[in-house]
Amino acid sequence: MKLYQKYLAILLLLLVVFIGYFYLQNKQEFTNRVHTVLLNILNKQVENEKARAFNFAFALSQNETLQSSLKNNDAKKAYEILQTHMNALETFSGSKIRIQILSKDLTIFARSWDNSDAGVNVKAYRPDLQEMKKTLIPHLSYEAARRLVLIASIPIVDNKQCIGFVEVIQRFDSLEHYFAQYDIDIIALLDDKYQKQSVLLQKNSRIKNMIVANNGANINHIQNLRRLDLTKLENLGSQQTKDYLYISKVILNSKAQRIGYFILILSKEKLKLFNSFENELESFFTYSRKDLYSTIVNKDKSTNPYCDLTAKGLLSLKQCAAQKDRACLEKQLREKLHSYTKEELISLLLDANSQKISRGKIK
Repeated sequence: MKLYQKYLAILLLLLVVFIGYFYLQNKQEFTNRVHTVLLNILNKQVENEKARAFNFAFALSQNETLQSSLKNNDAKKAYEILQTHMNALETFSGSKIRIQILSKDLTIFARSWDNSDAGVNVKAYRPDLQEMKKTLIPHLSYEAARRLVLIASIPIVDNKQCIGFVEVIQRFDSLEHYFAQYDIDIIALLDDKYQKQSVLLQKNSRIKNMIVANNGANINHIQNLRRLDLTKLENLGSQQTKDYLYISKVILNSKAQRIGYFILILSKEKLKLFNSFENELESFFTYSRKDLYSTIVNKDKSTNPYCDLTAKGLLSLKQCAAQKDRACLEKQLREKLHSYTKEELISLLLDANSQKISRGKIK
């Protein structure tokens, strides 16, 4: 082979390598955009569920007939009221709603879906309600009670005294149905350190140190997740296999403690379909990142607004964060990066700088 042919072969090889490199980088950048959009959609759906549950609970807490039945210890009347309201709420919302009334000593007074547990004391499972009885401050969050659920808890107050509680409880049916419309599966996981109190999840499937909390979880995805590094998935926020893209979001309770997380599962075939609408996705991505930032900074100021974001999410928000918020954001990012392995840091660095060639050492 002549010298110029050798040079030409080397140039062609380098060209192929560079084309392959930038193809993979662009592919990863596109995946990151999909991650941001789906995470924002999940956040919005969760916020919608919370708002709906709180509004229902607040309306019931002001119901004078319900208050009267509680003061008169008329559980039958309370059950009838809940049945009537449940039917109306389910017709209005299109999703299954569960409502329960508890007395001030944390005994189940009445339930809309099944009154067989009336008279059961749940004090051991509900330290949050013991606190609420003193503060009279409502709670709206996911809680590890007898199962992992979204609970809107509001005290029923008479003459400035707590006489009971009304709670609207939502499982994951609505979220499962919403994402199923787009062929996206969702799995809710509860940390198994809550297994003693989550007595209704005792027989549920497990993925390492997590309990599968939603009944609609796909058994095939459960088996696949058992082969993944869940810590890495939680740290990086997303992970890809040959067939699926997995996206995680932390679930916090009313005290901003991590009790589990959601996992969205998107097939590679569906990811290709997203690729067909890349221009639309790009504009939605810009909106989603700003909208996600807006949602985060308007959270309750008593808790750290960035604590349920991954490092990848924090890096994404830096691009649209106001100067006044960057110090807090960067502090949270530094804290998260301390727990990363070298490989995870390299992966995060390459994802965040997908248009650049990264050099140097991470010690």
